[in-house]
Amino acid sequence: MTAIVTSAILIACGGESPIDTSRYAPIDSVVGQIKENLATADYLREIADIDHSRLAHEAESPIPPARVIIFSDPELETSLIQENPLTALDLPLRVLTFQDGDDGSPSLIYNSFDYLLSRYGLNPEETLALSKRYEQSFATAVAGVSSQVLTQFASDVMQPDGIITIDSPFDFEETVKRVNEAISAQGDTVQFGVVDFQANAAEAGVSILPSHMILFGGPGPGGKAMASALTLGLDAFCQKFLIWQDEEGVNHLSFNDLLALAERQGVSKAPALRVINFRLKKTFGDALAVE
Repeated sequence: MTAIVTSAILIACGGESPIDTSRYAPIDSVVGQIKENLATADYLREIADIDHSRLAHEAESPIPPARVIIFSDPELETSLIQENPLTALDLPLRVLTFQDGDDGSPSLIYNSFDYLLSRYGLNPEETLALSKRYEQSFATAVAGVSSQVLTQFASDVMQPDGIITIDSPFDFEETVKRVNEAISAQGDTVQFGVVDFQANAAEAGVSILPSHMILFGGPGPGGKAMASALTLGLDAFCQKFLIWQDEEGVNHLSFNDLLALAERQGVSKAPALRVINFRLKKTFGDALAVE
């Protein structure tokens, strides 16, 4: 199977001071098991390995160990996008391993299918097969990880108003170009990869409307926002920008309201998080404004 995905493995090793690698060992061990599972599963593909903590350390915004693996099940993703194009905002799939508590023990968390049902108004009966495939993909990814490591959010409820959508007056290619230029213009931002959901669907012989995901983030600001809220490393960081076209031919940019994600997770809405949220709305609203 040919991957229509730009992959990225971002693990920073620099920084102003040496990293105590021993504190990362429990998290790295769990991540190593996940990566091995993905490498041997013929229907899954790793997209990105983003080590939030090491990147934040390099950006002089140190946080406890936290590392997210982003991986793709193209068949599942295509089917979900057919149900609701906005589900792509929670794709590809991802698992976060992070230090939970002062003893250095790892925890692993990901969103349940009930979260997608709630956020995107999916019909539970009509998506039963997709639910099983979703659960299978995550079971494959975390196989061999101790059940004591697995944890979950207190709530699977997420309202659709947690999604910010900006309509674009430009064609699809110009919209992608302008968003990428706006990202590149930010001096503290790193791009982690892109996913072309339409191309992935075409590879399987399925036709869907244009749908393009950009994965990016700023390790310095992101580290400050995650310092007391590591689980934001699952949904809020890296940031996910979805550029998609609706059935009327209108192009849109959709991304997460970071404060809504923090509300759902029950974690701190740090000033740094509020600044990033404002910056995203302003920067990309301007990028898609008619001059």
